[in-house]
Amino acid sequence: MSMRALQGLGGALLGSLSRTYATEAVVAVGSNQGDRVSNVWAGLASLTARQDTEILQYGCLYETKPAYLEDQGDFLNTAVLVRTELGPIPLLDALKRIELECGRDVGGGIRYGPRPLDLDVVFYGGLDFRDERLEVPHPRWRERSFVVAPVCDLLPVGSASGAGSCSGRLEEARDAWRDLGGEASVGGDEIRRVIPTGSGEVVSLSDRSHIMGILNATPDSFSDGGLFQTTRESLTQARRMAREGASIVDVGGQSTRPGADRVGCQEELDRVLPVVEAIKGAGDLSRVLVSVDTFYAQVAEEAVRAGADLVNDVSSGSLDADMHRTVARLGVPYVMMHMRGDPKTMQSAQNTSYADLVSDIASELDAKVDLALDEGMMPWCVITDPGVGFAKTHDQNCEILCRAGEIRRSFAKGFLRRAPMMVGPSRKGFLGRIVGKEDPKERDVATAAAAALASAQGCNLFRVHNVGVASDALRVADAVGAFQPGRVRLPHTTANN
Repeated sequence: MSMRALQGLGGALLGSLSRTYATEAVVAVGSNQGDRVSNVWAGLASLTARQDTEILQYGCLYETKPAYLEDQGDFLNTAVLVRTELGPIPLLDALKRIELECGRDVGGGIRYGPRPLDLDVVFYGGLDFRDERLEVPHPRWRERSFVVAPVCDLLPVGSASGAGSCSGRLEEARDAWRDLGGEASVGGDEIRRVIPTGSGEVVSLSDRSHIMGILNATPDSFSDGGLFQTTRESLTQARRMAREGASIVDVGGQSTRPGADRVGCQEELDRVLPVVEAIKGAGDLSRVLVSVDTFYAQVAEEAVRAGADLVNDVSSGSLDADMHRTVARLGVPYVMMHMRGDPKTMQSAQNTSYADLVSDIASELDAKVDLALDEGMMPWCVITDPGVGFAKTHDQNCEILCRAGEIRRSFAKGFLRRAPMMVGPSRKGFLGRIVGKEDPKERDVATAAAAALASAQGCNLFRVHNVGVASDALRVADAVGAFQPGRVRLPHTTANN
């Protein structure tokens, strides 16, 4: 054993005895039995509940085909970077106890077979360690894309030094990921980056451009207020958007245009619930996800119970203290948009002043995500939105469309850099100013151009009024973007997975 390995082992043993030496470790997580999402989250919750172990970084969630034994269900896989006071073997023992608590038959299970939860130590600092029970680094980690992909989502945090740090191992993982094909291998049948929908199902929103069609059940929205006042009119519009290519229909009961008056929670519920129920009850719309556009926790909860699949919150939880806790309990995807103030105050000089637009948006969204995670939200449920038109000037809106990729790369959390990013420029005033169109309904071509530009910056979801025009533009953007290095080429369809 090398001197470096001996030093690492000595530190690990000291940590297991005195609990004063903190070491970083990477733990791979998988499940393909039962409620896979709940199993993965329950395992990680048990791990972080320990006083001797803290989760520092989360990888994204991946759905992968089974390896070795193919006659079994698809797996959900992720990885976490932890700081632990446990040595390698005590950490292994802790993981095995968590597996047992989550229902795994450790003794009688089939090797490489189905399991409700699988927890493996991939790295333990910079240590090379081997005994009859454990070998780290994990002997087959390099050949397993379902391990390497989420490990590469983890960012070094500098919580340990020398042999106690995983930074060097994470660099090795990035090299291994390139050897396996890297990002170009994500999105096909073998491995997909996914988010939970709340029903135990998962969908991929990163494989191509997905359109969120705007359905405002309001009398005062800036471009379509009063058009869909009845449930029948709303259902007809939802069907039209689905035919034209929308993967998601976003139902809103409150205008958030600049200067808009706030509508009360009950009035918003009265507007959106019948529409959500009607869409979810329409058999021909079963493949379309339904989002509720609200900053009220009660509206979010009742809409999800009525069938909504996502919550789209322009305030990221800042306008209702119960929102993060509620969405975390519901377990649905949550669009967290960057905004300062509220619709009444967001366009003030104070709220549109930034030291650096890109870094300020990223850091402020990072902080909101921290609050949501503290309330128990699964990291894979987060969808970011840089907030075009919200606390932004004309020039700042244009800058976001140009630099959305930089915003993504500026997030302090690895999973956020790969999480779906939504952008919503539809019919907004800055586009009207550019093309000289005062009527918002005449800005659909400008909206499609903005969406295509955002797609080139790596945005995944596009919230628009005119789905047909945007869909054509994004088909072209996807076809051209498929030839960029590291992009997987997939067909553009109206399916949501």
